[in-house]
Amino acid sequence: MEATILHIAIDSFAIQAERLRCPKLVGRPLALAPSDSARPRVAAASREARAAGIYPGTPLVVARRLCRDLIALPPDPDLYAGLSESIRAELSPFAPFAEEGRARPSGRFVLDLTGVARTHGDARDRAAAAGRGVERSFRLHPTLGIAATRLVSRVAASVLAPDGNLLDVLPGSEVAFLAPLAVRVLPTARERAVAERLDLLNIRAVRDAQALSAPQLLAAFGVGVGTALWREVRGLDAAPRRMAAPPRTAVAEETLAQETNDGRVLAARLARLVVELGLGLRSRGAEARTLAVSVSYADGREGRARQALVPATAAERVLDATALSLLDRAVTRRVRVRRLRVEAFEAPAMATQLSLWDGAWENPQGACAGRAQRGQAQRPEGCSHAPTLAERCAALERALDRVRTRFGTQALVPAAWMAHGLVVRPSARS
Repeated sequence: MEATILHIAIDSFAIQAERLRCPKLVGRPLALAPSDSARPRVAAASREARAAGIYPGTPLVVARRLCRDLIALPPDPDLYAGLSESIRAELSPFAPFAEEGRARPSGRFVLDLTGVARTHGDARDRAAAAGRGVERSFRLHPTLGIAATRLVSRVAASVLAPDGNLLDVLPGSEVAFLAPLAVRVLPTARERAVAERLDLLNIRAVRDAQALSAPQLLAAFGVGVGTALWREVRGLDAAPRRMAAPPRTAVAEETLAQETNDGRVLAARLARLVVELGLGLRSRGAEARTLAVSVSYADGREGRARQALVPATAAERVLDATALSLLDRAVTRRVRVRRLRVEAFEAPAMATQLSLWDGAWENPQGACAGRAQRGQAQRPEGCSHAPTLAERCAALERALDRVRTRFGTQALVPAAWMAHGLVVRPSARS
């Protein structure tokens, strides 16, 4: 079956997201630069700012001199991630996604249209409909590229002008399509060391690299880079690599209605987030391997602390004690805190060995101790020794979880939280 890959690119994605939030920024020179840096540099610039000579990497001080009307804003990763997820939801009915790219939203989405024409008509019409859907729902004008490989479809969407529409590279014409383009459109050619070597060899266009044989590229750039260049100048994707799946992450966060730097209030609200986090973990039978606490200050700066949990656990008392210690490490300034966030990186599921002698307990007391160390409060039948602290805590957690699952997480809360008007929300998402 002939592969058909659609690449959807939104020019200056972060800039467009800021303009969607504040329409008054449309048509004005805009730049994004971090606010927590002593010498900030421009991370993204609008077309108006680029016309004034401002590009990513330009020091903000220099950018303000080049354009007196420049508007500089700090990046908002949460806004860009939310908009990216909304666009993904809009595109999901058209075709399955060929790659994720969620870790760092860039306004680029890759869909695999292979075989779609069998049940949904022509792939080109399907791609145009996807682009119109994004434009209609988000007031963004994407550029579209269709090709038999991800590399060529990405280049096709990138070489179009920001006001372009759709470029279809027919199978078999990849080499001719890439030949007149600048060599920097290739991913490997954008690496600094490779770019310097290409300039030294006077390789400016892709056709110059296409004229070189594989042994010549290997001799000039080495085995790894030379092989990658040989494949890319012919429009071939890189060799597939199986990446390890990232660990699942449970998140609980809250934006404070009133910014504060009162340690007691922050500790109480953090404890509530830990309740959400622990309930979500235990409901899925998962355990936290690493816990992280992040705070966002009123001036936009952030603080973060992280700690590994050995062994991995979902016990609320362990999570609460660890989170409080991480809060002390994360909050290092006297500035009021705007947002709290707790993340639990889950341990991978491990296979367990089933018992061959279920019910045969030669040493009940020792067996109970072993089960308590593994967080299991149920004692084997016939064991009469007093329950340990771990067993009592596990039994209490199960009872609280049953009540909160039936009547809501706000059914049982510590009395200390009432002094701060805290209300527990549903369990943490994952």
